[in-house]
Amino acid sequence: MRPVSRPVYTGQLYVNYKSYLKPLIENFGGYCSYCERQDKLDVEHVAPKSKNLHLEVEWGNLLLGCPRCNRDFKKSKNDNREGYMWPDTHNTFGLLKYLEDGRVTPADGLADDIELIVQNTIELVCLDDKNQPQKTLNLARRRKFKSADIAKRKFVDGCQTLDEILLLAEEGFWSVWLTVFKDIDEVKEALLNHVSYPNTSGDLA
Repeated sequence: MRPVSRPVYTGQLYVNYKSYLKPLIENFGGYCSYCERQDKLDVEHVAPKSKNLHLEVEWGNLLLGCPRCNRDFKKSKNDNREGYMWPDTHNTFGLLKYLEDGRVTPADGLADDIELIVQNTIELVCLDDKNQPQKTLNLARRRKFKSADIAKRKFVDGCQTLDEILLLAEEGFWSVWLTVFKDIDEVKEALLNHVSYPNTSGDLA
């Protein structure tokens, strides 16, 4: 789950929240804020609009969500932001561990209270779907790990350019790519500053 820095919104104010889709894509890229896939995207209310009408068109309450994460799983299960982690307020990448078999777990060594909010978030949007009949995310991440591992070997051997890696990374699953290349500073920095992933938070400590 890519952490993002939310910029101050200075554009047109809308009365229909769906009109914020274009500004959200321009500010955060065309990916689901949760699963990081390229998909048909919804304007997703972090605190559900059904329970927080005053936040329905509030810029600070809007992210991007694919139908799978937003409609199929998250729905309106959370009343507000409390008890969960969010890409625009937490170092979501640092709090999660992406595994080569496609699973996602809380990162190692977290305090119990932090681990709880991470696990709550994983369950809220079914970020780890290993127990689902259709393991859409786990299987896709597994394939992406293989692609990233191959790209890394080629890069280390001088057979793959940075631009070629970034082109592959544009297909989504940013956290998989950063996990694989976390020890190669040149690629890591490029992923943190990639134009397709605007406003990625650089604070990954």
